[in-house]
Amino acid sequence: MNHTVSNPAQVMATTATPVPTQRKPVVDLGTRMAHASMALAFLISYVTSESEYWRLVHVYSGYSLAAVLAFRLVWGWVGPASARWGLLLRRVAMWRVWATKIKQGEWLTRNFWVGASSWVLSAAVLGIYAFSTVAIASGWATYNELLGDGWLNDALQELHEGLGNAAMAVVCVHVGLVVMLRVWRGPQALRPMWRGYANTSGRG
Repeated sequence: MNHTVSNPAQVMATTATPVPTQRKPVVDLGTRMAHASMALAFLISYVTSESEYWRLVHVYSGYSLAAVLAFRLVWGWVGPASARWGLLLRRVAMWRVWATKIKQGEWLTRNFWVGASSWVLSAAVLGIYAFSTVAIASGWATYNELLGDGWLNDALQELHEGLGNAAMAVVCVHVGLVVMLRVWRGPQALRPMWRGYANTSGRG
């Protein structure tokens, strides 16, 4: 008889039980719905902003954006931990950490760019919320001529348009970074915002 003796490595490879991939919740459903709704309402508001024909669409998409922002404001207080304002503000406040790492010459490491990209995304989100909120308020005041029909209303209109353009610039930074992360880290970098969870295997 011919007996084949396996070495310990072969035995372990044969008997090892595959570790099941687990799902780790990252972004809750409320935040994802608000994100998608806000993106759609903002896009409609922006593309209709220069047209008198589409003015009512612009106005009502602005109201829709205001409603989504109001929901997001409340959700940031009562929602799950991943949606809380405290988490977003702590991420934005970490700019000192990344500035210090740059001074120390640690900006060539992968960990630095992973963390810095997360900071830029968080700062962009906060900027979009801030610009959009003031743009909606100024647009509502202009539409209802709260300051009359003179130069004050014209100045408010200019402010409204400037804030809309500023918000769009930040949106472009946000989207550009998302595309870069998709190319750099693969689909797993974006799937949490789409599906709400990340696999512990790191494969998305």
